[in-house]
Amino acid sequence: MGTVILKMTEEQFWKSTPRKLHGLFRIYNAVNGIEDNEVDTIDNIPL
Repeated sequence: MGTVILKMTEEQFWKSTPRKLHGLFRIYNAVNGIEDNEVDTIDNIPL
């Protein structure tokens, strides 16, 4: 994920914190239209 999708070097990837990687991946998803904005709640679960 880090070296291909986020275009990071292996050194950058291994020095990154999980928080940084998660943040970068969320931005990547938003920019590419992959973001899932719908949150499951009890009201939208089919019966």
